[in-house]
Amino acid sequence: MSRDMNYGEAAEPKARSFRFWLIRTIWCFGGITLVGTILGGVLFFCVTRTSGLRAQNRQDGQEVEIYSKEQIDKFITSVLIIVQNQPMGQESAQADMVFIASFNAFEQRLTMVALADETLVQTEEYGDKSLGEAYALGGPGLLVNIINQSFGLDLQNYACTDTHSLAVMIDLLGGIQTELTQNEADYINNALGNSGEGLHAGTVTLTGAQSVVHAMDNLSGQEPLGSPRRSLKLIQSLVFNLRKTATKEAMLPLLSLLFSNIETNLDFTMLHDLGYEVLKAEEMEYQSLLIPCDGSWKAAGTNGEKLQADIAQNGELLLETLYNAQ
Repeated sequence: MSRDMNYGEAAEPKARSFRFWLIRTIWCFGGITLVGTILGGVLFFCVTRTSGLRAQNRQDGQEVEIYSKEQIDKFITSVLIIVQNQPMGQESAQADMVFIASFNAFEQRLTMVALADETLVQTEEYGDKSLGEAYALGGPGLLVNIINQSFGLDLQNYACTDTHSLAVMIDLLGGIQTELTQNEADYINNALGNSGEGLHAGTVTLTGAQSVVHAMDNLSGQEPLGSPRRSLKLIQSLVFNLRKTATKEAMLPLLSLLFSNIETNLDFTMLHDLGYEVLKAEEMEYQSLLIPCDGSWKAAGTNGEKLQADIAQNGELLLETLYNAQ
């Protein structure tokens, strides 16, 4: 399914800047994945070179190999970002947030995709499982393979962290500014035990803990897929804020935290020297996508807690969005 895009000599300068854009994505991830993610991290990307063609991950004593995939487009690289609900290193932790950060070096476009962790997918060994459950069963290796197989992608790299670490990262960055409805404000206040003196509707700056709670909010207003929708909103806000206000002094402690609280097969060798420079580089195009898309899923499971999605339809939408594939 590979396509060799013939852009000519004009593409070379942008191709050479590829690694810098990847580093930018990582910085955004470290400061974003927000949402509990993605909030704090989002946008991790492949910096320079990965540590190998095939990465291995140990989960529950088993090695899960990431199967090598041919790159669909030589100018586009994507990274799977996972935020789990328990501290890093703890076995069988489920994924609370799943994102794909994809950068088109030729068009200088960054795409953030939020995949609802309740989405059911087929696995060879375990039958139908949600994305969150698949991560608990086989770690990032299994999840990368399943997403590639289900949606026709070429993921090879991943970055994993937990909600607590992301909250700390967000606090280091000064919080995230966003718009809240009164229902959303009440949800955060009740979750953190400060309902009498907490947030109110309007423009607010959320702390790390508040950001994570907001990103995990799947109830306020009974909005379908509320959590991933809010995650994407927070990520966009943080990305653009970082580009305007980030300082090298603020980035250094964040980088230190990233090293100690992230599991990844990305190479961070050049991140320290180039991260800030790239973050402040030229403008880029930004777009986001929610999977499964509206109208392509129905509730499943005993209590409607899972999502039965049209995988083929969503795979086509992903390819069209990331690769302009028709």
